Amino acid sequence: MEGCGSGSRDWGKRLDHPTDNNLYPGHAIVIYSPQLAIEFKLSSSGALTRPPHLDLQIGRFGINAAATSPSTPSATGDLSSTASFSNVSLLLASAGLSQALPHAGTKRAESDGLNWAPCNLDLPEGLEPASTVPVDCATLEVPLDYTNPDSKPLDLQLVKISASKEPVKGSIIFNPGGPGASGIDELYLQGKGEVYRDLFGGHWNVVGFDARGTGHTIPFACDVPRPGIKRSLSRRNNETLPQADMYSLLKRKAWNDAKVLVDACYEDQQETGRFLGTTFVARDMLKIVDALNEDGKLRFWGRSYSTILGQTFAAMFPDRIDRMLLDSVVLNDDYHAGHWITATKAAEDSLYHFFTECINAGPTDCPVIANFTGPATTPDALMKEMRTAFQELVDNPVTLPDEYEPLPWWQPGGIDLLTEFKYTVFSLLYRPEQYPTLYAYILTALTRNYDVVINPSQAATAPPTWNQGPNNFHGIACADAHFRADKPEDMYSLVQSQAVTGSFADGFSPQVWPCAQWKFKAAEQFEGPYHGINTSYPILFINSPYDPVTPLSNAWEASAHYLGSRVVVHEGHGHGFMNHPSSCSQNIVKEYFDEGKLPEVGTRCKPDMTGFEYAKLLVAAASGNSTVARRGLGSNQMRRSGQGMFGHQI
Repeated sequence: MEGCGSGSRDWGKRLDHPTDNNLYPGHAIVIYSPQLAIEFKLSSSGALTRPPHLDLQIGRFGINAAATSPSTPSATGDLSSTASFSNVSLLLASAGLSQALPHAGTKRAESDGLNWAPCNLDLPEGLEPASTVPVDCATLEVPLDYTNPDSKPLDLQLVKISASKEPVKGSIIFNPGGPGASGIDELYLQGKGEVYRDLFGGHWNVVGFDARGTGHTIPFACDVPRPGIKRSLSRRNNETLPQADMYSLLKRKAWNDAKVLVDACYEDQQETGRFLGTTFVARDMLKIVDALNEDGKLRFWGRSYSTILGQTFAAMFPDRIDRMLLDSVVLNDDYHAGHWITATKAAEDSLYHFFTECINAGPTDCPVIANFTGPATTPDALMKEMRTAFQELVDNPVTLPDEYEPLPWWQPGGIDLLTEFKYTVFSLLYRPEQYPTLYAYILTALTRNYDVVINPSQAATAPPTWNQGPNNFHGIACADAHFRADKPEDMYSLVQSQAVTGSFADGFSPQVWPCAQWKFKAAEQFEGPYHGINTSYPILFINSPYDPVTPLSNAWEASAHYLGSRVVVHEGHGHGFMNHPSSCSQNIVKEYFDEGKLPEVGTRCKPDMTGFEYAKLLVAAASGNSTVARRGLGSNQMRRSGQGMFGHQI
């Protein structure tokens, strides 16, 4: 969840969860049209027959937006008619387009506060920070185990982007979600700290940290044996999309594959596997608040899974809240139970919205699909075509090659094309920035051209990463989860509940199934109450109705548990309100932190441009478009993706 479980994805190697900020690597996808030309270079290469009006090419791991050849029109036109932001740099930087500064080390916290110093982190070779402003780092010592008075210490690494304007009003703590996403990575290495500082008006410091299990803080990596792997390929109609038989998948494959992961993690993480839970992170965050030496109150922005962290903190320490923004909301009960039932509830709505935007954009910007069933193509007609395509894969299942590696915990062999395909579509719905890639994958289903999925031709080369724990999603989420099972039959009711709640559950839910066999329990699990909480200042929730992984209904339900709170309905697409920005939403957030102003009940905010227009703007910036360059963005400013399930992006 970009906050929840929200991530990086790929038709070969798939990371263990989507992330609020990843671009889901898979293949290089070049989409040429008179106004849109995009090249996505992703993790494998191979051949693909060219559909009409679409050129798909396969390339290396990574993502680039590049100008096309002289004979191919590119997105370099004047964007003034579509960009209504007063600050286009903020709009573009919200997607992570930024320039690099020299490296930023961490200093140990002193008894009278945090000893901030220019960052000088030991970064992996090839990983350069993208921050355009000075960034400071510090280290804070906290107990490894809060339940043990004689606990060993644990060093938390913190990062700060200082306020740019006087008066400095204090610090806002940001956590990007996951679970498993790194605050240092997003604010400093991805260069988004300046963007978020400016979002709040420049008067606040923005502070991030690597929570337990993320970055270099208790990295959670398990040596999972995987013999045979040769490569990593790192209002509408009531009918729902067809699903694979989830319980059959559990019995046939997932239960045994999960046991291999669970046993490996139990062997490798004996020393610290109990100390990654959200309750301890909430206590860590209180330590950070105290170490900041301000007013002893928390100001917090949490996205996706980090809305769980925020709700937990608010329930544990309700009198320590000054401001709390919870963005793209995960339900506390659903998460802590380990059920994740609501995670795919709105995925079809999100796909339907993509089809609506595609048709509204027209065949110029959304070729082939916009006219797929003729000039009168409708979203309902496209959904019907997808149902037909998926039903064919249900009736005639396609098994991927044994060497295909879709998830870090799956064992080779027996991977079903339908569940993999639906997981990828689900993941690509996270941000309009991914529309071109999403478009290409959907087209493979509509045209039944799955060859590039089934037969990728090159091994992937993973980029350097700050986050050292590839299994951290399970390390955190499973330690928090209460549900356990001794045999597949014990999971039957849960699987049925997941299946009937969202038609994309066969793509998403298997990745949380290992938690049922997990051998670690968090050393402390706060049991609440989580209802009727009277915080010292009301919480602000914000959520999109077109979020594939955290449905809007979650925000309404969570808000009902925290007295005086408000919900803003952000009508942009995807997961996280900054992934499809809106001046309306941004102004509400700024006024909330600056003045404590709460929006009126029922407030809704529209994005400043459509998802396709926003994607074009980002491509133009990355291609060195002169209009964008005049606003301070250069041709070498590229977006780097992060990690997390909902936020890698939960």
